[in-house]
Amino acid sequence: MYQSVVVAVDGSDNSLRAAKEALKINAMKYTLLSIVSHEDSKDAILHSETSSVDQRKSLIQSIIDVYENNDITYDVRIEHGVPKDTIIQIGNTHEYDLLVIGTRGLNAFQEMVMGSVSHKVVKEVHIPVMVVK
Repeated sequence: MYQSVVVAVDGSDNSLRAAKEALKINAMKYTLLSIVSHEDSKDAILHSETSSVDQRKSLIQSIIDVYENNDITYDVRIEHGVPKDTIIQIGNTHEYDLLVIGTRGLNAFQEMVMGSVSHKVVKEVHIPVMVVK
């Protein structure tokens, strides 16, 4: 059984699906990890009264609500950085037993040209990774 699961979320339907799928694992503790990219952070500072962290929390509120409504023990971790690099770094800290991430649904050409966050995470993280489609 997994004790501590980190779930990478960004507020998208795919990350909501991944967060719901992670609940089937019945871990002792979940961490909802959301990354604020440097570009998003700059936009928040320039064009908003609220901080990038507050904006990110409101973006993932539907996921937080799912965990709240199911009485799940969780915490929210908001980090700043390049999403794939930050997820990989956190996945390799040995704080967690499993990393759950959704796919973005790139087509074959986009995947070939750009790669995907989930693909890079699977290749570089040293703990088990569950990729949810």
